[in-house]
Amino acid sequence: MRLVRRPWIWLVRFRKRRGYGVHSPFAYAFLRGVVLEREAYYAYARLSRLHPWWVRWSIGYPIACRRLLFRLANYAHPRTIAIVGNRPIEQAYLQSAVPSAELTQQQGDFVFVAHDALQRFTLPPMPPSGMVVAEGIHHDATARAVWKRLKDDPQTAVTFDLYDYGILLFNHNLNKQHYIVNF
Repeated sequence: MRLVRRPWIWLVRFRKRRGYGVHSPFAYAFLRGVVLEREAYYAYARLSRLHPWWVRWSIGYPIACRRLLFRLANYAHPRTIAIVGNRPIEQAYLQSAVPSAELTQQQGDFVFVAHDALQRFTLPPMPPSGMVVAEGIHHDATARAVWKRLKDDPQTAVTFDLYDYGILLFNHNLNKQHYIVNF
């Protein structure tokens, strides 16, 4: 079902690809330089050995999503990374991006929320340089409701809806804005 639905999602979001329609210089640079970056990073080859090729799509999220996590953590360069939910492969990607970061289960500068933990997730107080990545924001009605609550939270400044992931930024020097991206 997921493989059949993917082309339809891409067609619906066709006009939201490559940063089209994004007028903020910060958001455009973030999309083009981090989210939509296609170049190889130093740890991709080593990290792709964590899971065999036949498992990459069966887990539920393609390798592009995990590489996005790596790029986001590399961009944010947080001191602490909180992983809400049990995701060992995603944890390896995040830890490889910032080896000096402390991994926690509670609160951090960078928070990754797995889909199975999304419905019970409450947004902790975040620093202006903080980032939250929520997995599976469109998988069911509960996840969509949680995503709406997170993006409407007063401390959230800029959000990016990538369909599989939702990214929340908290820098209030930026205008509150919600972007839909064809990732």
